[in-house]
Amino acid sequence: MDETQNGGRILIIGAQPPSGVKPSRRAMLAAAPALCLGGCRLPGEAQDPWVARAAKREGEVVIYANNDVAGAVAEGFERRNPGLKVRFRELSSVGIRDAIVSEDRGSRPIADIAWSTAMDLQVKLVNDGYAQRLRLREAQDLPPWAVWRDRGFAVTAEPVGFAYNARVLAEAPQSHAALLRALHEDPKAWRGQIALYDPEKSAVGFMYLSADTQIYPQAWELLEAIARSGPGLYVPGGAIMRRLSSGEHRLAYNMTLTYADWWARNRDPNIRFLEPNDYHFAISSVAFVTRAAPHPNAARLFLGYLLSDEGQRLLTAGRLRPLRNHTEDGSPGARHIRVGPALLANLDQARRADMLARWRHALAAGPA
Repeated sequence: MDETQNGGRILIIGAQPPSGVKPSRRAMLAAAPALCLGGCRLPGEAQDPWVARAAKREGEVVIYANNDVAGAVAEGFERRNPGLKVRFRELSSVGIRDAIVSEDRGSRPIADIAWSTAMDLQVKLVNDGYAQRLRLREAQDLPPWAVWRDRGFAVTAEPVGFAYNARVLAEAPQSHAALLRALHEDPKAWRGQIALYDPEKSAVGFMYLSADTQIYPQAWELLEAIARSGPGLYVPGGAIMRRLSSGEHRLAYNMTLTYADWWARNRDPNIRFLEPNDYHFAISSVAFVTRAAPHPNAARLFLGYLLSDEGQRLLTAGRLRPLRNHTEDGSPGARHIRVGPALLANLDQARRADMLARWRHALAAGPA
């Protein structure tokens, strides 16, 4: 998802509209009460009586997310803010993007906050002016890679590595290089044994593919070896974990730690997670307050709460790894993916077409 929040005297500053797009009259009227021209305390403070009163009049905050794991955070926020309701709508990352753009151009905006693990799509929306600028006190101590233009905010910090089923794979490869070596040495043993997000259908899957090629010199050799092994390709992570647990696959390539950990604790104790010792990503879900938010004050309060110590603690109840207190990942080879313009390269259509063509060619080649 995408979210943003404030921090100085101005509570919410509307972003400049993208070229050719005019903010709706309703969106401008909704944002108007959120301006505080003087005397305000830091707007990240949920106890600010002016903001709390304005948010209570709005009555609710509507969040579009590509996960269903934030129930504990919503309950905590509602306890802190009686009279305010949190309403989640679960969409794919692409669905969130399309809905935000469509609502902004129409007369009936619904979403207040967009929150998604597809970092590149979120950054594109911020870059194109669909997010409000919010300087939040809760964001002031976050690392530079976690905040972009006071509009896009990293909410989580998720190590990405290998999940595997210890019932059918006694010892997983300890690095990308070791996995590549195993695929070369015994390709028959790995036929159909690897699962991953489908980079053609999953925005997160393509982001992982792109990040691999930017970090690992032998990335394409590894990716092509995985493709030739006849992998299982999926869009939702739950499908990957179910097939991993059943033993249909032995290893899930590029899976988040907390997802694997939650599955191990609640579904299958045979599930293990390994951070490759040559490198691994640390990705974030990104949140922002939409430019056309009908409930801008409630949205600001929720985003501030999400980045607060309490909100971050409650994220763990939903199998998410919070950003706060995990901003410095000291494990070997950790590479944080920055919230920022470098992610826009993933959306270059010519580059995307070339990368997916290479991936499809390897798939078509079939098992060695």
